[in-house]
Amino acid sequence: MRVRFIEAAAAAGLLAFGLAGCSDGGAKTKVAQANQVVVEGTPVTASGCVRPVENTNCLVVKGRGGGYYDISTASPAPDLSKGVAVSLRGKDMGKNTQCGRQLTDVKWSYLGIQCGATLPSTASTATDKDAKGKTEKAG
Repeated sequence: MRVRFIEAAAAAGLLAFGLAGCSDGGAKTKVAQANQVVVEGTPVTASGCVRPVENTNCLVVKGRGGGYYDISTASPAPDLSKGVAVSLRGKDMGKNTQCGRQLTDVKWSYLGIQCGATLPSTASTATDKDAKGKTEKAG
């Protein structure tokens, strides 16, 4: 009889301990803490000529490292017909699109730099364009 009482007390203790870990006030596991991390995004600044990407609705600006930033979420979008470079700030949330690294919360302003003809970008490297013999004024 005494053995059953000890077994029952031990089982109740384990049950209480297990439930305490599941409550919001209990200790949180590393997985639970990782799930609560809020991605804030990396601030990005860039400047250059805005280009449309062939066969898409994307607008891109070439970054410092030669990659492209997808600024299609900018509202309002820069007016390509003005042919003027932009300076922009945005947040890189770590998402790649078919056009480049997507920026969110894009804020931009026109610069006094005239761009060359607005040719669709293929989101390729500058060396590809140089190999074709094309020259551009900016961007």
